[in-house]
Amino acid sequence: FAPTEASLAPMVRGIAAVGARARTVRMLGSAAIMLAWVACGRLSAYFEADLNAWDSAAGVLLVREAGGLVSDLRGGPFGIASRPMLA
Repeated sequence: FAPTEASLAPMVRGIAAVGARARTVRMLGSAAIMLAWVACGRLSAYFEADLNAWDSAAGVLLVREAGGLVSDLRGGPFGIASRPMLA
């Protein structure tokens, strides 16, 4: 789950919202693997409420190079300093 108390609530809300409509919810424990799986089509999406740049930079590059979109959780632009993300 999320690394801080403040980001726990959005993660639980997100899992509840997605879980009600998804076939499965997977959490492998590695943002890099999850983003790589989104990039190659093994996963439909990945979201996280609080990631450090070193956790997301390579995976975001993979998703973008594969033609995927990455944003913050509100749909705004994702930058290297962004912590919440949706791919």
